[in-house]
Amino acid sequence: MKLFSIRIITNSLENLQALKQFNLDLNRHSAVKRDDQHFSIKGILNEDQVIQIRQAGYFVEIKEDLSKVAADRLQEVSNINRFAGPTIATEATERTILGYLTVEEINSFIEGLQHQYPEIVTLIDLPHPTWEGRKCQALRLRTTVQADRTGVLILGNVHAREWGGSDICIHFLTQILQAYHEKTPITYGGKKYEYEQIRTLMDRLDIYVFPEVNPDGKVYSQTADLKEDDQNLWWRKNRRPNGPQLPKGVDLNRNFDFLWNSDIGSSKDHSSYLYKGPSPFSEPETQNVKYLLDTYHSIQYFTDIHSYGGLILYNWGDDNNQSYHSEQNFRNPDFDGKRGKVEENVNGDYKEYIEAQDEQTEIELAHRMNDALRSVRNQSYTVQQAVGLYPTSATSDDYAYSRHLTNPARSKIYSFTIEFGSPDGEFVPPYEEMRKIMDDVGAALTEMCLYAATNNKERNIRVGEKSNH
Repeated sequence: MKLFSIRIITNSLENLQALKQFNLDLNRHSAVKRDDQHFSIKGILNEDQVIQIRQAGYFVEIKEDLSKVAADRLQEVSNINRFAGPTIATEATERTILGYLTVEEINSFIEGLQHQYPEIVTLIDLPHPTWEGRKCQALRLRTTVQADRTGVLILGNVHAREWGGSDICIHFLTQILQAYHEKTPITYGGKKYEYEQIRTLMDRLDIYVFPEVNPDGKVYSQTADLKEDDQNLWWRKNRRPNGPQLPKGVDLNRNFDFLWNSDIGSSKDHSSYLYKGPSPFSEPETQNVKYLLDTYHSIQYFTDIHSYGGLILYNWGDDNNQSYHSEQNFRNPDFDGKRGKVEENVNGDYKEYIEAQDEQTEIELAHRMNDALRSVRNQSYTVQQAVGLYPTSATSDDYAYSRHLTNPARSKIYSFTIEFGSPDGEFVPPYEEMRKIMDDVGAALTEMCLYAATNNKERNIRVGEKSNH
């Protein structure tokens, strides 16, 4: 059955929110309010769903037939491992110029980085293999062993079809390592970072990169048999076997332990694109992210890279923010059932507490990241709170920030989600465009690291544990 990239338009926020009942593959961060009579959201619908939603009274604008898009994107995936033999970081651009990286290539490449830069790059073997038995690895960049280093963690490819998240991570790593090793600047289009800036961030930070969080899902997506089902390439979840007669997979970005029980923007339905899993951290992939946060206590900055929309999002995602009623917070059971209701005039009196200084810091840093990104080729992203018109729960960024509130011995982590690409983009853009996006987001990530290196916040380290772990 054909799939289409679509935009659904309706005349009220209530009607927009009512789309939840149809179990559609919607890009929730694309939901926008043009005016009081014009609300829209983008997504992927099959032919039957287009008919169903139109019959329900919505206007459905078909943007593109995704059958052809899927076929074109699969042509941009190499059928050989371009990094199977010895390689160096400077060869990355030449070897990937024609297409997206595969899981096998990413594993080969990051192992190659460790061999090329053994004094800087440490491979971290993560403890939880995936449901299909794949080993997961992260990297740490560290140039000195001083005790007061700040940690930064970057994730890619939490959602299977968002291939470019991994490619952004690899591009960022190669630019940083090459510039530091060769004592040269980094130039992302119109944005330039001098070698002295690169040396500053490398000498003051531990940079952790987990480029391929969801390898099972990505392999499934990149090896899709389009004759069998066009949906395969647009797979979102991991590949958890949920049991006989049940569809596979969990949405990993609804599986973190932040308001997991609330069902805000998530689902108990195995067939849902937002299926949250049987319990928080039920999935090996999210357990691996938790392992990094639990093990490396210096981490104070966090970014999860997704597509699409051209957004830089900061906490919280479950409801609108406020800094004056501290009792209104995710830990307070008195407000169970009241969160996530940001709709106009529908019990929207709850707002999630955040310290004013924390929100100010996140907004300031998000705008700095966007300023850097805009300098590359004058493509600006929108900085906004993650909640938007569709509240969410159990996401990676809210979990990362919430940790210090559930356990004061933990470091405070300023956390973000970047939705790369344009508001009218695609989950998997043409690779020619993806290469430009890699520079855009590379500049934003470099800016975050430079900020972290020069704005070291006082952190709490667990008693008896080394701060430079």
